[in-house]
Amino acid sequence: MGVLLTSEVRRVLRSPRFLIFTVGFPVVYFLLFSGLYATGADATAVTVVLMLNMAAFGAISASISTGGRVAVERAVGWNRQLRLTPLPGWAYLAVKAAVAMLVALPALVLTFLVAVVVKHVDLTAVEWVRVGAAAWLGVLPFAAIGLLVGMSATQDSAQGMSTVTMLLFSLLGGVLIPASILPSALATVAHALPSYWLAEIARGQATGEAVPLQGMAVMLAWLVVAGGLVAVRYRRDALRV
Repeated sequence: MGVLLTSEVRRVLRSPRFLIFTVGFPVVYFLLFSGLYATGADATAVTVVLMLNMAAFGAISASISTGGRVAVERAVGWNRQLRLTPLPGWAYLAVKAAVAMLVALPALVLTFLVAVVVKHVDLTAVEWVRVGAAAWLGVLPFAAIGLLVGMSATQDSAQGMSTVTMLLFSLLGGVLIPASILPSALATVAHALPSYWLAEIARGQATGEAVPLQGMAVMLAWLVVAGGLVAVRYRRDALRV
């Protein structure tokens, strides 16, 4: 299991497309948006919000894209080969979820580093730990969602489905655009999405706020439901072998 995990992480991190789209883009967006909107008396607060939103965007993109790669593995028969080994199905899914969590870290860390070096964001050590932990743990539902995309899509449709899924969560969840400017109906939808609470909880940790129970409940619900559907899809695939 450890060997598979190490191999999977190395394979993903060696992909130029991954580094550009899931690590480079969030940093570029952060620098662009902070240059446009982080002005005036509240520039520091706006910069922190943009930093966390763009870090969340990168983490969501990385985790969903990683899960979406499962569709390619299913198409080429890699899953069938693994079923012939002693590796149990739950371990395979656990490795995939762990990979999604690990590859989300570069997007988070690099965005934070650029914010410190270029925009001089200054948080205490405790605040950085709280913010980083909240943002990283908030990726868990998206690791499951990415796996669900990978278990549901075909090889040809995986990339498109991953991109659409990532954009929908980022746009409707208030990560790329503020949820406060959405129409009331869409704002209600935003509060039911894990992307909204990922960014909201991370922002709250930067100001010392308590973790909202509603946000925890929403994120846990998405994790459980998406994870359950992934397990069902995996068992169906196994029965076809």
